[in-house]
Amino acid sequence: MTTRPGDEVAAYEAGGDRLHVSHAVAREQVARILMAAWEQGRLTEEEHDARAARVSASRSHDDLAALIADLPAGLATRPPMARDARAGVYVVITAAAVLAAILLWHPDNYLAFALALLAGATLIVAPVMTLGLMIDVRHQKRSGGKLPPGRPPAAAGATPQPPPGPAPNAGE
Repeated sequence: MTTRPGDEVAAYEAGGDRLHVSHAVAREQVARILMAAWEQGRLTEEEHDARAARVSASRSHDDLAALIADLPAGLATRPPMARDARAGVYVVITAAAVLAAILLWHPDNYLAFALALLAGATLIVAPVMTLGLMIDVRHQKRSGGKLPPGRPPAAAGATPQPPPGPAPNAGE
């Protein structure tokens, strides 16, 4: 059985068969997750460096999974960019043009009707998604892609600690 590029990552993320980690793809994925966690302030530089050093020494998927077990899923995903929002605008414009052309042409066949329905559905969904992308891109630019200030996220399985400060009096 031959595998295609990316199959190792899919098997790793799905928790499928335990492949030998000689594939650079799985290690690269974990390294990207660790880098994203460090960039977002979820790991200190020392924690990142220690875990990154253990990536190349990992021999199994269990070893790699242990390095990222306390991090939320999806850290290595790419945040929306301005070009994604522009692509949404182009989709909306194209759908509007297709719908206008069909309405002006007045075809009476099934294909034109189906295309008009598809363009209409696109005009309902795409603007909402595009607006969301635009807002997210603007937020990313304003925040510099960093998490808001505050306590770092707790490790998986850890019990949350009360915030520092004076203990409340039970008698009040």
